[in-house]
Order: sequence, then structure tokens, then C-alpha cells
Amino acid sequence: MRFLRRKGRNEESETQIDNDHSYSPLGIFSPAAETRQHDPLYECKKMAELDSIFIRSKRLESLDDVPFVVNQVRDGNIVLLDITSLNDGRDQTHLELKRIIERIRGETRGYRADIALVNDNCVIVAPSFNKL
Repeated sequence: MRFLRRKGRNEESETQIDNDHSYSPLGIFSPAAETRQHDPLYECKKMAELDSIFIRSKRLESLDDVPFVVNQVRDGNIVLLDITSLNDGRDQTHLELKRIIERIRGETRGYRADIALVNDNCVIVAPSFNKL
């Protein structure tokens, strides 16, 4: 425990040992653990990963388009899907749209992808590190 008193000459050497640790300047309420700063190389590596994120767009027309969406999400890209051709008000195309969305959701579940309806004509599929 640290005491609040004037330091003597013998205690100066102890102070130098304590100053080697990087404690926050809280006095007697200083944490017992050292505070660590982030490694700049680690930060640069994280920024380089963020440079390779792309936003892809695709007109969704059939189940044949699902592998493209899954591959893009696996690579870490965001996919905007145009669903105007499948969202025309007919029951058959509406059921096909639901089937395609469920297939995309099922195949991207392992990547923890998020799927959201932007408006009546657009769906967004994003990897787990992007929050919708």
C-alpha cells in the first residue's frame, strides 16, 4: 500500500523502481495492473484488412445467384441485392424471393452474416464485423 507522506532520501530509489511501471496517475487509487498501449503494427494490420472491403451489387433473379452472394460474404464484402424483379406483387415470385433469402441466410449462417431489408427493392447482406 502506498502512503501519503513526504519521501526521504532512502525512498527515492524505491520511487524510481515504481516509476518504471506505467500506472495511471490516480495516486493511492492506482490500479494494480499495468496499462498497455496498442501496438502500432497491430493497428496498421487491422487498417489493411479494412482496405480490402468492397460493396458489391447484384440483381437477384434466381437461386443461381446465391453462390455469388455467399462467396462475397465469405471474402468479407458487403452485398447489395436488387430484388425489384422478384418483388413485383405476384405470389409465385414472392415465394421464390422468400426461398432465395432463406437459402442465403442458411448458407451465410456460418459466417454470422446479417441480412436486412433496406427498402422494398433492396436487401443488404453484410459480414459479422459490420453491424446493421
